Order: sequence, then C-alpha cells, then structure tokens
Amino acid sequence: MRKISFYLLGFLLAIILSGCSGKIDASKELNMAISGSPLSADPVMLYDGNTGIMCKFFCSTLYEYNNKKELKPALAESYEVSEDGLTYTFHIKEGLKWSDGRPLTAEDFVFGFRRFSDPNVGSNAVYLITDCCKLKNAEKILAGELPLSELGVSAPDNLTFIVELEEPCTYFTDLLTNNNFTPCNEDFYHSKGNKYGSSHDAVLSCGPYILDRYEPLATQIHFVKNPYYYDSDSILLSGVNIQVIANQQQALMCYETGAIDIMEVKGELLELTDDDPELNILPGASLYFLFLNQNGSRPELMNKNIRMAISKSIDRQDITDNLLRSGFSPMTRIIPPGFYFETDGTDYAIDQHLYDEYAIYDPDTALTYWKQGLSELGVSSMTFELIFNSDKITECEAIAAQLERNLPGLHIELLGVPFKERSARRAKGEYEIMLSNWFPDYSDPTSFYALYLSNATAKSYHNPEYDEAYDKTCTTEMSKNAYERNKLLHKVEDIIMEDAGTVPIYTTGNTYLIRSNVSGFQTPPTGTGIIITGLSKEEG
Repeated sequence: MRKISFYLLGFLLAIILSGCSGKIDASKELNMAISGSPLSADPVMLYDGNTGIMCKFFCSTLYEYNNKKELKPALAESYEVSEDGLTYTFHIKEGLKWSDGRPLTAEDFVFGFRRFSDPNVGSNAVYLITDCCKLKNAEKILAGELPLSELGVSAPDNLTFIVELEEPCTYFTDLLTNNNFTPCNEDFYHSKGNKYGSSHDAVLSCGPYILDRYEPLATQIHFVKNPYYYDSDSILLSGVNIQVIANQQQALMCYETGAIDIMEVKGELLELTDDDPELNILPGASLYFLFLNQNGSRPELMNKNIRMAISKSIDRQDITDNLLRSGFSPMTRIIPPGFYFETDGTDYAIDQHLYDEYAIYDPDTALTYWKQGLSELGVSSMTFELIFNSDKITECEAIAAQLERNLPGLHIELLGVPFKERSARRAKGEYEIMLSNWFPDYSDPTSFYALYLSNATAKSYHNPEYDEAYDKTCTTEMSKNAYERNKLLHKVEDIIMEDAGTVPIYTTGNTYLIRSNVSGFQTPPTGTGIIITGLSKEEG
C-alpha cells in the first residue's frame, strides 16, 4: 500500500468512490482525471488547461511536437518562408480526411483562421495573432475596421495554405502548435449553427481520436481512435476516458482503486505522494516571479539598490524545499531549463546560476544594497503592499517574512485577491509588488521577455535599452540568423537581470501519478497540455 493510503483511511470510502466511474475496457483504454470541466469543444475558444487537454485528443495542427519534444510537420508536409519573413507557404499532406470521411483541404485552414479572427466569435486567445505574432489585418478585423476576407490567409489550391504576417515571427511554427489554429470545415460548421462545439456530435475530428462523449459541464469525456488520422499507426490506444474530478483526494482514491491511470497532483497532496514510486515530475516552463512596479507611482522601487536588496533577500531554495516540495525549483533567471534550445542543441538556460550575482540569496549583500538605497532616498523605512492570488498565501507569507527579517525598516502588507482582480490590477498598474506567474504560449524566450516591455500589460518595467534589444530579435535580419539571434536574446535577459528589473522566484514542473503500465506520457516544451503520439498502455 502506498504512503498516501494511510492518510486517506479516515475518508468516507463510499462517498469518494461514487465519483469514480468503472473502468471501460481498461486493458485497451487510458483512464485520465482532470480537475475541471472543459469550457467548450470548440478549439477556437480554447483558453484554459482542461479544455486544452480535451482538444489535444481530437484536434491537429500544421505543426506539432512529438514525444521527444521535437517540432515536426503534422497536417502540413512542409513549408517555405519568404525572404522578408512575412509570408509562409504551407504544403498540406495529401489524402487528409475529417473523422466523417470528407476531405480536409487548405480551405479548412482558411476558414479556421478566419473564425479565430472573427470578433463575433469572441475567442479569448486572439492575442496569439495580434501580440505573439501579427497576422496580417487581424487587429483591424477584430476592431471591426476590415472584413474577414482581408485576413492574411489564402488557399490557391487544396494543398497550399498561405499565411501573411505584418512582422517577422521566428517562432511562428511553434506558435501554430496551439489548437486554436486547428482547421475547421465550413459546411459542417454552418450545419451546426450556434450548437457548434457544444457536444460530441457538434465537432469533427482531424486529430488522433474522435470525441464520442461530451456535453458542457460533463464529468466524463470519451474518445475512440480516429481511423482517418494521418498518423494512425502511432496511436497505440483504442480509446481514452477522461473523468472530471475536482477534489484531489477523491481523484487520488480513484487512482488507488485502479479506476484512474493518470492524474495530476497539486497542493497538499504533493507532500503526501512525495515518495510514491509512480510519482512522475515532468518538466514545466511556468515562472513565478515578483513584478516590481517601476512606473513612477512608488519612486522607491525605481531605485536599483532597493530592487537588488529585495531580490537578494529571498531564500528561494528554502521556499521550494520546505513549502512547495515536489516539482518546484528555485529560479534566479527568467528562462526555465529545457524550454528552449540553441542552434547546436544546447539548452538555452543550462546555466541556472548565470545571474546569481543579482538574484541568489545573500542577506549580507542585500543589507548593503538596502542601506545604500535608503541613503539615496533619504528615508529610514518603507512599506510595500504585496498582492497575490489568494491560494498563494503560504509562499507570500514566507517571502514577506524573509524580506522583513533581512531588510530592517521594511514592512510588507499582504493582500490576497481572486485571480480576476489581480489581473485587473496588473492591467491598470494598480499595485506595488505582485507575485505573478506566467505560462508561455510558444517555445521561445520572447514569450517571457515580452512581459517586461515598456508597453506590456503590467507596465512594471521601463528600459529603452531592453526594449530596443528585444525589438531587434524580431527583425527580418535576425529571423535569418538563428545564431546571432540567440546571442541577442541572451543580451535581453542580461539587461533586465543586471538591472534587477524583475525578481524570479521559482518554476514548477508537472507532477503526475502515472500507473506503471502506462508509457509515453509527455508534455510539450511550454509545459502545458500533453503530447499524444506514443502514449500507450499495457495490460495488467
């Protein structure tokens, strides 16, 4: 019996088991638990993690990651990009079909991209085509200034799909792995009207599996293997059963009884499952960090010595080891390891101690910076409000205690707020210090660096040198020279870390209980979602 079982003996077993469905031919199908109901089966509306997991099983895109985390053609065969980096010509695989047998053509991509850009559809992920990349005319279309027909997409024939951008985007194919960019068959879409994406029979599959059981707010979602999938030989399961179990302890009991093969472990269960042999920590790419508002409302935070003192007063190792435990690692730089690789295959962030001089815990040096900052400002004390999501109270209490202990005269007022309020305050710049987190949308350092541009949403940092270096990484010239671009990307991080413009705290991996007879379960470089190819399960 696993360690966790001893902690659960007091639970009402009958109540807990009532949330576990029986295994459905478990020798051939994978049973997986997720924590919340997907919001929609319409991939254009994809915005949350649970919807992303569901869509990954029945959607496919032009390019995808394989289970080695390599970017590979999926529905595309290949592509070319123009000299100026603004036009991508994708060659679609021959013989592609939707799950009902009808042909899948380049026109389906045109319609899918137009739906994504349609202001009447109202996708929450349109920043992917206005900010992460600039799809030609997307911003004006979303503002109602141009018709959908003016979007920079076209299909000169059934196997050719052309995308036009307004600016070069060196990571464009990585970005296309997001399921918001999946194709959509126009005839099928119009046949469903406003019911499209609302049930299993209101969507078509172009991915590994067919969605054959789903309703909004459903607690069970089911897939069967798609015989028309272009790479069906790599799909080793006959089906997948997803159960929505919000309570982690209930999900764990389902896992213990064998009703679940895979479940993510979070919160208090991390400690309880710490020594379970079936606990797997997969690489993640999220970053938890402190925004220091340097927009002028608090001149104290515009003082570099004060910022350096704050950064070097936080014992990140203590927080991850003693509070957060499994799956969490301290961070003294912006880019997590394993997220992005140089042209020679070297991990871009292989040296996680590169910026220790500016961010490693060193209370004596922090005190020196602190005293110098106080002297420059002509004050002997100061108070800052630290805002955070309500569920992060434990780590924020630890951060506040460390800062107050190491920096005499500093007082931290803690304010836990709901996610929506924290996001609104960030957008308005109504905060002093904020614990925030970021999950990248694509595998490129700019996905993190963009947070600190002068025109970024949080407006926490303003440094023309930083902005200029960042902008150069996005030029046509740099898009043609990956080696020089990587050098410039490092310079961008050098600038902000040497300036203590942000305070990285920790990163988190993806922590799962995975039954020993399941293999091939992997997450993409961005750390969110799952990779389907190669996922298998043996009998037993």
